[in-house]
Amino acid sequence: MSTAGFGGAAAPTRQARSAETRTRILDAATAAFVRDGIAAVSLRDVAGLAGVTHPGLLRHFASKDALLGAVVERLDRANTDWIDAVEPAPSTLGMAALAERNTRTPGYLELYTALAGEATSTTHPAHEHLRERYARVRASVTEQLAALPLGGDLVPATEATLLIAAWDGLQLQQRYAPALDLVTHLERHERRLLGDPPPVDPVERSAPAEPIPPTVVVEEEPAGRLGRERRASIAASAIELFARDGYHGTSLRELAERAGISKSTLVHHIGTKDELLTAVLRLRDRRTITPEPPGAATAAEHLFALADAADRTARDEPGLIELYAVLSCEGATPGHPAHDYFARRFRESRRYFLSLLRRMRDEGTLRDDRDPAHESAWLPAVWDGLQIQWSYDHSIDVGAHLRAYFRELVVPGFDPGPAALDPSRGAEAR
Repeated sequence: MSTAGFGGAAAPTRQARSAETRTRILDAATAAFVRDGIAAVSLRDVAGLAGVTHPGLLRHFASKDALLGAVVERLDRANTDWIDAVEPAPSTLGMAALAERNTRTPGYLELYTALAGEATSTTHPAHEHLRERYARVRASVTEQLAALPLGGDLVPATEATLLIAAWDGLQLQQRYAPALDLVTHLERHERRLLGDPPPVDPVERSAPAEPIPPTVVVEEEPAGRLGRERRASIAASAIELFARDGYHGTSLRELAERAGISKSTLVHHIGTKDELLTAVLRLRDRRTITPEPPGAATAAEHLFALADAADRTARDEPGLIELYAVLSCEGATPGHPAHDYFARRFRESRRYFLSLLRRMRDEGTLRDDRDPAHESAWLPAVWDGLQIQWSYDHSIDVGAHLRAYFRELVVPGFDPGPAALDPSRGAEAR
């Protein structure tokens, strides 16, 4: 007997129905992760969006980790297929074209931004996947750059790490400032690497250099001295938990246990979990604020002093790097309690570096082909992206790579001192 119905269409097989349900679950999971953040979404949430029961979802994905892995694998496979099918134009590296495709892929930027921060914990199920992915992409871009006649003394491996860092950092900034044009920034950088640097905006050749603002606006803790000290102590004990599990993945009970106090005592001193997050971010700012370097006569010297600050943080308080990577990525979801904090912080960062770079231009230490407006977004993006890569591979030297990039900004002949050597030289660069 035919399996066709009266309309003539064959009834879907059990395998086809299963594949359709699996696709519906993956679509629902992607939408939920993008809307609410990975950590805030449960399997029951996804089941409801997909129109299946919770037990029905578990027949396809035994855990949230398995579901997240399948979502990531689907996005990666689509990108790999696109790269294999598209041959970049000879005048480009293909990076900007891929970035443009990603911006048009629903959920791609939102999901990878959140995942890049959340999976920095070595216990996260996607950590190894992301670690291997970064290593694979660095090797691929290094090979691509090695085939080009890079100008000056540029090192392919170093440039690959810096490019990937900037790409990640710009994606993160764009989540907080949608008007920021990631693709245009990448196109500009591609042209420079290919020996065809775009002209500097005429406005940037004469725009006034305002006084350099603080790198961050450090807010004092409320309450009296004893209250401030107790809050700071609790916030310090929360740093590791937030860095490891994120905001949504950490409970007040766990925070109280880490601080060695009862949950009621924690609530008495801190208030809500959101207020504790604010206290943690304030504490981080106070610990990482970069003072004006003693005797710094030029803006360029101030610039290189920032790499020294990156060295100190990696050496003395690496947990602050992990905290920043996790919360800045997780907080990109609108409505997250840290979203407004990081949106403001990114605005301040761009303003800070714009002022610093314009001062370098006026004092004659910035190269003529460097546009302060472009670099003021690119520079913090490089820094943020390097910290994310470091979170997956501690052999990535954030300070040394920053110095390598800073040397590309300053005019030939500027002497940044012996610390600013090529990061590819390993320990010798420190």
